[in-house]
Amino acid sequence: MIRFLDPAPHWKKYVAQVRDFDAVLEYAKAVSTSLIGTVPAHKHIRYGEQIFVKLLGHCVTLRRIAPDATRRTGRELWDAPSMSSLARCVIEAHDAFTYIALGHMTSTERDFRLQLWELHSKNRRAKMLRAIGSVDPRLSTIEAEEKILQNAITGSSFFTSISANVKQKILGGDPPPFHLTQRERCAMADVNFDYYNVVTMHLSQNVHTHPLSIQQLLAFRAGDADALAMMSLPLDYALPFLARVTHEMRNMFPKKVASPPSRTASKMLLWRTISAHGVKGKAP
Repeated sequence: MIRFLDPAPHWKKYVAQVRDFDAVLEYAKAVSTSLIGTVPAHKHIRYGEQIFVKLLGHCVTLRRIAPDATRRTGRELWDAPSMSSLARCVIEAHDAFTYIALGHMTSTERDFRLQLWELHSKNRRAKMLRAIGSVDPRLSTIEAEEKILQNAITGSSFFTSISANVKQKILGGDPPPFHLTQRERCAMADVNFDYYNVVTMHLSQNVHTHPLSIQQLLAFRAGDADALAMMSLPLDYALPFLARVTHEMRNMFPKKVASPPSRTASKMLLWRTISAHGVKGKAP
């Protein structure tokens, strides 16, 4: 899907979309830079900062592979599936950030979330090593740490309050990274579930080799207005979640992170509002 750049009228809207993304991305980079050398006192904040860095990396790469009418390089590869994959990674990083780093809760629940998060990691590492018949002596250490975490989780007073399904998975040796459903996590994060569901479903159709993605690619003509609209969607889908996490990072470190420029602040608010209320019933 290679196109020769053509400054057609339909590029104007796309260029405006890219400028919005660039404005928020540049502020997010500035936030990250301002936190270099900072060591948060709490584990959940340390995790949150690293998740933010991961999310930022996805956004930087997403921007690099997006069509750019201003570069005038002559030829560009238009890769909608890869852009969709990166946008999906951005949203998943947002989910992890809100679950681990945000929320007002008791210390018991906070500890439970962190232990479940870490148990999931130990469990997956051990399963992968066993699957390849690893003789790495660290496997026994990982398995011992996994058992300690499982005992801590099942012995927590918060364990009694979680769903029977999650309890069964933990006890059965298949712990999830989150104890809340996606709908519950959206409610906690103030994200409209229908909006979230449509965005992630649409991106997934392009990430996976599903019939819808192949049908779209059969009709895809790089440079056409419809193709350009398709390429802009991953940017639009990722932007609310980049804005949300960047906003929360600013709130976490108000003395270290400067406020965004006024135009950037207004764009961040706009996109956070879209993700909170959705677009159902809005004019196209």
